[in-house]
Amino acid sequence: MLTTRSQRWREKRSLYVDDLSVIDPKAYSVDVIGPKAARAFVALHHYLPSWPAAQLAVGLFGPGRGCRATLVGVAVFAVPAIGSVITRHAGLASDNGTTLARFILLPDVAGNGESFFLSRALGHLRREKRQLEAVISYSDPAAGHIGRIYAALSSAYRGQMPARTSYRIGAHPISGRTLSKIRLGERGASGAIDQIVAFGAPRPTTSEAPHDWLARLTREHVLFRARHPGLHAYCFEISHRARQAGTKLPRKPYPTVLTPPHPELPLLAA
Repeated sequence: MLTTRSQRWREKRSLYVDDLSVIDPKAYSVDVIGPKAARAFVALHHYLPSWPAAQLAVGLFGPGRGCRATLVGVAVFAVPAIGSVITRHAGLASDNGTTLARFILLPDVAGNGESFFLSRALGHLRREKRQLEAVISYSDPAAGHIGRIYAALSSAYRGQMPARTSYRIGAHPISGRTLSKIRLGERGASGAIDQIVAFGAPRPTTSEAPHDWLARLTREHVLFRARHPGLHAYCFEISHRARQAGTKLPRKPYPTVLTPPHPELPLLAA
């Protein structure tokens, strides 16, 4: 299944623009931005409002009110949650790579805005952070994405990750590690609870144990568990050394269809 529309976000609402619409390059500019501006933009618009361990943020600026340039897109490159993904997908040491942790454009931007913006954002990354020679990015088939943007920019497709159990509240994915912190009362559990509450879940009562709270969220159809088909992994090799390292890794044909979704499973709070 392919789509003729590009997904965008505004104030955490999913919106779409026609792929056939074309950006006017003269009306837009791309530049490095500070973490404060990038974080505020992501918190306001992205379906994942949490802030990653950012290494560089790049903004897309377009026409705004009063002929002023307005921030209409943000790309955030961040330290990977697991450093081994750089070695696995790029063949480099973990400190020589980064991940595209957030990438968002407003619906004001035309259909080919993603490739216009991302290609220039990668250029800024290479100039600003010379030690970062590869960018790993994932597309989520469960959300309807197969990585067409990455394919359009000739990124190396490394394949689809193994299927796994996923969790969500509404459209917001929740990591299994987040739930584990809450159940076990580990360090960071209070922050994990705050994150779930921010996604729309009711806060636990003062007498409610974490285990019982998660069970209640399941009974009330707030928290769901499903079998995730596995993310598609891509690697942008942005240096000569990265391209050489990439020759030793598989470069698979780009996916063209979505993996059929798995049915939702009962969520076990234990």
